[in-house]
Amino acid sequence: MTDASAPLVALRTRRDQVIAILSEQFSQDALEVDELERRLELAQRADSVAALDALVADLSTTSTALVPAPTAPIGGTWPERGRVIAVFGGVEKGGTWTPARKVTSLTVCGGAELDFREANLGPGVTELRVYCAFGGVDVIVPPWLAVESDAVAIFGGFEEVHRAPTAPDPDRPVLRITGVALFGGVDVQTRLPGESARDAHKRVKREAKALRGGRAELPAATARINPKPDGDA
Repeated sequence: MTDASAPLVALRTRRDQVIAILSEQFSQDALEVDELERRLELAQRADSVAALDALVADLSTTSTALVPAPTAPIGGTWPERGRVIAVFGGVEKGGTWTPARKVTSLTVCGGAELDFREANLGPGVTELRVYCAFGGVDVIVPPWLAVESDAVAIFGGFEEVHRAPTAPDPDRPVLRITGVALFGGVDVQTRLPGESARDAHKRVKREAKALRGGRAELPAATARINPKPDGDA
């Protein structure tokens, strides 16, 4: 290792640690989904160890786990192209699968679920091109995966996620999502490995309930801070 590369290695290691800490806190319900996404985006874009430290300064944790590193598949290289097609039907990809460098998903009057939480993505950019017409595609990603998206929705919806580093790390995976949704929808969800859609739904309900409870207590707290002057009704 050269002296010039040492700071880059330290930054990469600390970024991995911070993302692992945020993922752990998310699993323990210490972070809401929106806050997790916000901090992950900042972590991916941070250009100093100090900036990364600030993202977890308010969290109580001793975790030193690292983000999983890519593992070369049998043969030593990742497939160049792959397809996922659902026409008047459904298809699921998940578990410990190895996506190609360029994956095309075509969904017509059907549905597809592409789960990247345990996928063995190659280092650098993996392109996911989604074409959805009168159907739906669910893309599930783990918190530590850098994601960027640029898509078009025509009479439909295409949720975009942007949490890719400003200066890409050639040794770390990035999932780039592009495509078109026509009278259909593409949903990008952040979930932990092993977390079911039902568990994720319960988490959202718990967060919504906690938020409503906080709002209900606000008027009383405000009254204590700003009591009415004597004589007011």
